[in-house]
Amino acid sequence: MNKEVVFVLEPDAGRVTVEISQAPTKALNDLATDLGQRTDLNCAKPADGKRYLPVLQTSPRGEKLESDSFSIWLYRLYHNSVVDGPGRRSVIQTAGCSIRCKHCFVPQTHERANGRLVSIAAIVDEIVSHRTEHDGVTILGGEPFDQPESVAQLVSRLSNRDLHITVYSGYTIDQLIQKRVPSIDYILTHIDLLIDGPFIVSLRGNSGEYRGSQNQRYIQPPDTFLNRQQ
Repeated sequence: MNKEVVFVLEPDAGRVTVEISQAPTKALNDLATDLGQRTDLNCAKPADGKRYLPVLQTSPRGEKLESDSFSIWLYRLYHNSVVDGPGRRSVIQTAGCSIRCKHCFVPQTHERANGRLVSIAAIVDEIVSHRTEHDGVTILGGEPFDQPESVAQLVSRLSNRDLHITVYSGYTIDQLIQKRVPSIDYILTHIDLLIDGPFIVSLRGNSGEYRGSQNQRYIQPPDTFLNRQQ
């Protein structure tokens, strides 16, 4: 059992987030009694479940939408997360996942059709408008690297604004490098932190900060790993 309990205090929001895994039910109930109303949350799964999709792009009925370098398939965007990377984050959650980890916390993000094709410019505008409220941006899924050209464009615009960027992927960094796709290499050399690897439920305990299972790695910065592989 994980013996470490992390308390994240947010006085301005009037809440405390308690990070703990594999805790006995009684211990969790005792904490809830002491601290007040309890709401469970996980990485990629905000407590309020809100879905905000800025400035949707639409097409005539029956026309097939395809992602390009100026738009991305988005499941939701949310702010003020303290479990999706270091500090308080704004989170961009993509739609569509080819990996589809068993026991995924957010299986609704696996189907691209559950999201919308959204302007990257609109997403960046939304993130920048909340800049004073967060410590950086996290891109997760779904699977972000299933849309490498779009994510590369998004990373380019965010990094130009000196924002700390974290990306989650169900692929390992080795698998991403082996794809030899220029847009993937661009992402890996322009983000600050990559958390890689699929979620494996049998390895869920003692997984470490911001990670769902023990196999997932905290790679910071990922470009140093990329350089070693070349």
